[in-house]
Amino acid sequence: MPKSTRTGPGAPPLHANVAELRALAHPLRLRMLELFAEAPRTTKQVADLLGEPPTRLYHHVAALERAGLLRLRETRKNRGTVEKWFETSARMLGATQSKSTRRKSTDAQARRAAALTILEQSKQEMLGAMTTGGETPLLARIVVAAPPSTMPAVRQRLMDVINDLRRDNTCEDNATVERWAVTLAFAPVGLQKKPRR
Repeated sequence: MPKSTRTGPGAPPLHANVAELRALAHPLRLRMLELFAEAPRTTKQVADLLGEPPTRLYHHVAALERAGLLRLRETRKNRGTVEKWFETSARMLGATQSKSTRRKSTDAQARRAAALTILEQSKQEMLGAMTTGGETPLLARIVVAAPPSTMPAVRQRLMDVINDLRRDNTCEDNATVERWAVTLAFAPVGLQKKPRR
């Protein structure tokens, strides 16, 4: 397995296969993965950060581990028990395409499920942030209208911004840390011309 690199808060970039996307298609697993990405942690530590009982998370940790999104970093003995410390596998997010038509359908379903989970999580976080005091969340939407040949360069500029944010972040596991999420969607807009009456 490739060595994990810590580049700051947030879920690591992943090159996701169908099993990984299915594992991410659950809001709690997405939040867990983000916390494991910050630093190696135990399931109990993640449960404490999420305000959940650890017993609720064991199944989800196992699913993330089976999908290859989490790996056991080390075990430590602590008061007669063995603590398992997990970390994420650092890879790039983007579903792989399969050659068979049947697998393509499964791939597409898994990608849609993961995308909907991420967008729903972002929606809930934005709505929650708008109703509480404190720093105002940022919400923006623009449509880039340019020749198709320029879109790969626009996409690369967006990826560069994401990579800069990841490099600039440092995470210390203490009470003064604030977690802010950045969700970026860059997709073609299917504007249809309406027929004249």
